[in-house]
Amino acid sequence: MSCKFIFKWNSFPIILLLLIIHFPIFSQNATLQKILKSKTLTVSVNQFYDPFYISDPKEGFPGLDVEIAKDYADYLGVSLRVLPLKSFDEHATRLERGDTQIAIAGISTNLERSKRVNFTDPYLFTSPSGLVNRQVLPPEPEGQIITSVPFRNLLDLSSLSGISFSVLSNSSNHIWLKNNFKKNPIYSYSDDTTALNELKKNNVNVFVADGFRIQAALQKEPNLKSTYLPLLGNVQEEHISMAVQKGDIEFLQSLNFFIKEIRRNGRVNTLTNKYFSSRDWIKN
Repeated sequence: MSCKFIFKWNSFPIILLLLIIHFPIFSQNATLQKILKSKTLTVSVNQFYDPFYISDPKEGFPGLDVEIAKDYADYLGVSLRVLPLKSFDEHATRLERGDTQIAIAGISTNLERSKRVNFTDPYLFTSPSGLVNRQVLPPEPEGQIITSVPFRNLLDLSSLSGISFSVLSNSSNHIWLKNNFKKNPIYSYSDDTTALNELKKNNVNVFVADGFRIQAALQKEPNLKSTYLPLLGNVQEEHISMAVQKGDIEFLQSLNFFIKEIRRNGRVNTLTNKYFSSRDWIKN
């Protein structure tokens, strides 16, 4: 018995070293410790995704993601630094370098992206959605008898001919379109603003983005509804999550607990209503 006991204690330093190498939770350089030591949380946000981040905000309306990031910084008792970036690749690279600790940028999760970052539990859920030019839709039936199916989501367009799409390149919505509308023209662009403008210029007849972006576009330009029908019905559940550097399980657990709490206590619902049920965030 004594031999076994001595063997275990002699092996303990090696086991501890392996744990430190493979699991940063045991390391003195864990992300949480770095944040607390520097007293600053640095997050990257999506430069082109208002109202998640608003570059020139009204007072009290910095953007939904910025407010969530500030809540987490306050929870840790540190200051917040916000870094606007343009693409998922930029967010991932900054995390890998250690320049940022969190990417909170309206990011949809997928398996390919998870090769570079760890995703938290989702803090929001959405679906591929769209704005379709009303001219390509069949006329609404007259009288009380309804013989046609109303258009509520993107899949309802599958019965129509001559449909073409614009979408953000390499996004989850782009992937979904290619899987579900293989015979239709799909034009992808480097940003959603350009993709939406293609719809306005009649170069395509459907603009596709996630439901939150469609709602934001309608808030900024309410007159769009007269020409384009919003298709906001669910076709595929999309998870909007935060991204962190791979490996730090302690930090991931901390964020997941924080997300669970702000969903449970209604904070997420409050912010969603603040930015998507009101136009107060929009400058006149």
